[in-house]
Amino acid sequence: MLKFLYIAVFATVLVSCGEDNKVEEQVDLSTFKDKLSYVIGADHAKMVTESGDTNLLRLDYNALIEGFEKGVKSHEGMTQACIESIQGLLGPDGQDFDTTYLEAGCNCIGVSVGTVFHERWTKLGGLYKLDLAKVKIGFQHGIEKRDTLIPSAERTEIAANFTNDLNKIIEVALLTKAKAISGSKVLDNGIVVEVIQEGKGGSPLANSDVKADYILTNAKGDTLESSFQYKVQRGGESPSFNLAQVIPGWTQGFQSLKKGGKYRMYIPGELAYGAQSNFEALCFYIEFIDFGEAGSIVKPQPPQFGR
Repeated sequence: MLKFLYIAVFATVLVSCGEDNKVEEQVDLSTFKDKLSYVIGADHAKMVTESGDTNLLRLDYNALIEGFEKGVKSHEGMTQACIESIQGLLGPDGQDFDTTYLEAGCNCIGVSVGTVFHERWTKLGGLYKLDLAKVKIGFQHGIEKRDTLIPSAERTEIAANFTNDLNKIIEVALLTKAKAISGSKVLDNGIVVEVIQEGKGGSPLANSDVKADYILTNAKGDTLESSFQYKVQRGGESPSFNLAQVIPGWTQGFQSLKKGGKYRMYIPGELAYGAQSNFEALCFYIEFIDFGEAGSIVKPQPPQFGR
């Protein structure tokens, strides 16, 4: 609950405090680690600068940056006192601005961003590859809109390659573990299918409609989506898809499944969402309910006027 609360605070009015804090200094970015750390820090500043809040220029930069540094280094995460400080600053609905809580609230918003940083890069195994002093400088420059020491195109490439490489290491570990499961099947495209309960029916084609419940997790086991949860929350029946209109891993992997079965499909990042998600590998728990020709389960959407 704590994690969801401070992320919700970001989503409403993250940046509602402020002052100018520009200090000119020489920054040594002579090594790749220096550049990488600076870039990652600057990118995390976007959680603030791209929040869309109209009070950005009122930001207490000193308090925010100090809080970020604290959150990056701490294993404690958000405390109840910090949550109360943010609530005091922003109000119960995130629409107020009480300067009584200006310094404490901005400090705790910084802690929140730093905690997100710490959790993300620890989980990806990249925290130890970063120089946290350079991360802080990058974050500060990003907050102050002067993170121009590295050209934009180079920054994008550095950040993407770093995340891609970390995800590849995690993917190899995931697929290696999946291949060792008794009864698992390794497809030619690298997908691993764990048979939990083999189905009795046939298998779909690449353009078939399918109906299936699923739980999507990332390579670290975090649940990203669950059709079971959607059905409980929103009502309705199990989702249906046409295999020509989903990620390649589903299009290719489903053809090895049999109707009525229960499976886990471990999908390499290139066959999941690719570069869009930094080639993150995915795992789907699937209960395969039914399939048929295109249009037999997934009904075409009626045309919409004006489009």
